[in-house]
Amino acid sequence: MKKEIVDIRYVAKCLFLMTASFNLGHTFEATWLGLLFAIYFAVTGFLNATSRKEFSKRPKYNKIPAYGAIVPLALYWVVTPGVENGVNPMMIFLPGLYLLFLAALQERSRGNGGFEAFVAFDGVAALLFGMFMVPKGWAVAGIVGLLLCLFAYSRRGTAWYKYLLFVLLVVALGGIAFGGWRYWRAHRYEKGARWAEDYYQRERVMGFDQVAALGSFGSNYNGKYNSQVVLRVWDSLPSNYLKAASYEKYVAGIWKLPTEQVKTLTPAYYQVDYAVMEVMDSVTSMGETPAGSANHGVRQVWVQSSVKNFGFVFAPYGAVGYAAKDVDSLQYFAGGMVRGLDQNGKRSDWYYFVCDAQENGDAQGVGGSQRNCVIPDSLLAYSEGDLHVGARYEALMDSVVAEMGLVRGDSISGENSDAENLQRVLAYFKNHFTYSLQIPGLERWRSGGNVTRDPLSVFWHAKQGFCEYYATLAALALRRVGIPARYATGFAHPEVVEGRPYAVFRRKHAHSWVEVFVDGHWAIFDPTPPMFSPLGTEPSWFSVKWEGIRGRAARIMHFLKEGEWRRSVDSWQNYTQSFIDSGIPYLLLVLLSAFLVAIKTRGALRARQKRIVSTSAKAILWAKKLDAAEKELARAGFHREPGETVGDFLRRVEGHEPADAVEILREYERNRWCS
Repeated sequence: MKKEIVDIRYVAKCLFLMTASFNLGHTFEATWLGLLFAIYFAVTGFLNATSRKEFSKRPKYNKIPAYGAIVPLALYWVVTPGVENGVNPMMIFLPGLYLLFLAALQERSRGNGGFEAFVAFDGVAALLFGMFMVPKGWAVAGIVGLLLCLFAYSRRGTAWYKYLLFVLLVVALGGIAFGGWRYWRAHRYEKGARWAEDYYQRERVMGFDQVAALGSFGSNYNGKYNSQVVLRVWDSLPSNYLKAASYEKYVAGIWKLPTEQVKTLTPAYYQVDYAVMEVMDSVTSMGETPAGSANHGVRQVWVQSSVKNFGFVFAPYGAVGYAAKDVDSLQYFAGGMVRGLDQNGKRSDWYYFVCDAQENGDAQGVGGSQRNCVIPDSLLAYSEGDLHVGARYEALMDSVVAEMGLVRGDSISGENSDAENLQRVLAYFKNHFTYSLQIPGLERWRSGGNVTRDPLSVFWHAKQGFCEYYATLAALALRRVGIPARYATGFAHPEVVEGRPYAVFRRKHAHSWVEVFVDGHWAIFDPTPPMFSPLGTEPSWFSVKWEGIRGRAARIMHFLKEGEWRRSVDSWQNYTQSFIDSGIPYLLLVLLSAFLVAIKTRGALRARQKRIVSTSAKAILWAKKLDAAEKELARAGFHREPGETVGDFLRRVEGHEPADAVEILREYERNRWCS
């Protein structure tokens, strides 16, 4: 077999592989690893390009290392934790590293996977993976690497102008793409408003924010996405109400969160990658056994969210703990709102913890969570804001109280009028109001801003509206008669399918209701009358089945990436990370390299010694044979004179006896140069 054809193209190929190696290592902050691969490709290229390594002498492609490397890298890739609102760089680095490893095996091999096509493909793929999150300035390395690859694998003898035409074509396509991007930036506002509104409605659940405007749920009910699955609650018997927040102050059609923060929940322990936030003195903080065990009587429920929810963590009444990812603490307000500290509003999933012994209140009357958990009094008591009505609404509320026949009193004084007042509110709404997504006269208020045309006043006179208006009017009316009340938002009445291990909340399940402080505890009070027609269309049989498949697939991926078994994996990852950072791997790498060099050197020395020993043994053997032949010839009268060579002596005795001695001289003369 002929030697490797060494020309400028082969040099370009080696430089291309070295560029891909170093760029990949630099991009993912593993410069030392990229440098090692680059050195490997440089040494391999030098050996292949010299007479020391003919193509026929290259080792055949060995599939065992190629296949063997898949297992640890694939496992590491699967257990790599996700990153909120992004991609974990390790999920890009590991495939790039494997492809670079394959290119290294292929470049030093021949046949069965060691062909140039595979080297080129894996090298280009590794180069492209190295372009992920490339720091400024290193994009040039990727472009240079691609140009080197183009030159290295082009057909020999290609005219220079064809290279130029190809580069011009790439530049033209890049220019068109850049020009299109600039054009879009310049004209995106022409049709962007409609697109932006559609995108905002599709990606965010409306109605959940630090301020809750009346009508903010309207996009959840009226939009084309009203049947979209927002939350999957992995509980076969989920709570009827899943709460996001309770609001305290109402002004001009807007509810605001409480201004005073009762406490901040801090992580009690970590469950996989989730920091568990516990209510002080709750059952989840007893002992060392993790929450969810039989010793605590606490049940853990996983919630999966598909859209942005302004950072809220939805949970039912009676939740005694939360486990949220990528946060160090959660804010807990007096209103019972739990909100993550991330500002982008995205939280893909979380856990909540509830007591096993729990009863949900009646959806249309007084109720609450009967739990065995010990909740701090500071979280159970009401504040002055829960009785605030505001001078602006006192006259309207007095009319409402009189019309509904509510009895003024003090919820704390012991008067037994609270339950009667709640029943009168329910009865009045049921007999005099109609559930509707349209409120006549509301648009005139939005344009005029007159106090008499306040949205709450419009709702009271129109006698039709949806949950936000019922909850707002009821909360303020109950406050006016001395019953502490809060405006609460969340989801209610989940979709439960028989045989499915989780319940579904869709956009149209967004809801608001009232929390009232009666009999010394907070209870759910939902004044909204029942709807006679469902919001939007009911999901089809196929969509229900398809949702079941999607939900179970999401559950499987969740357990693969973040299940309980990850505890041991996390500890292993922490150990390996500290091991890598300690510098020991570098020392081991140096020792391994020295060991390999020592083995190679020892092998070469032993081979040389064998050749020397073999040569010496042959010389001794022929010396003995020559001595025996000379003795036989001496007995026949032929003596080799001093200084006479064996060749001259052979010519003198040629044709005489003994013939066997003469033949030994002849063989010696023929073979002595080989010994």
